[in-house]
Amino acid sequence: MNDVNLYQASIEALETCIGELHDQAANVSDAYLKFVDHVEANAKGWQSRSTLQLSCTRKGNHLDLKWTGVKWYGKQSARTSIRVSIPKNTTTMAYTEDKLKVFAKEWEIEEVMKAEQKLQVIRRKSRHIVKAIISVRNAIRVAKANSETDMYEDEDQE
Repeated sequence: MNDVNLYQASIEALETCIGELHDQAANVSDAYLKFVDHVEANAKGWQSRSTLQLSCTRKGNHLDLKWTGVKWYGKQSARTSIRVSIPKNTTTMAYTEDKLKVFAKEWEIEEVMKAEQKLQVIRRKSRHIVKAIISVRNAIRVAKANSETDMYEDEDQE
């Protein structure tokens, strides 16, 4: 097996890791949403409903695990919702409790923070795996460039 094939196999393995992380994030999201649905089923009125949304999407090798706030405007009979982006800490790749509390209800903040702790680990792992994929792709470019150089040197020696 030549270098390029070996590198391609490693990229495929890393992409499998990204898929596994996405599955883990989806499980965290599903557990959180199940909790919210259970509490909201017993709640009375819109005031007690959560105004925090969690989404876990994958586009290529990028995982987007984010919390979004919902603000409601207008009269009770004709309300309109607007989604508000919640900024996360770029260093830790996590949402702070202060930022999430603005949209989370008292009954859900503990579950939100449990989910966020798990998602932060997934975001950090994903970031390292994506960097590894980029590095391996660069190694493929180097290997291909080197094999082309070796071809020209072989021709010169003949």
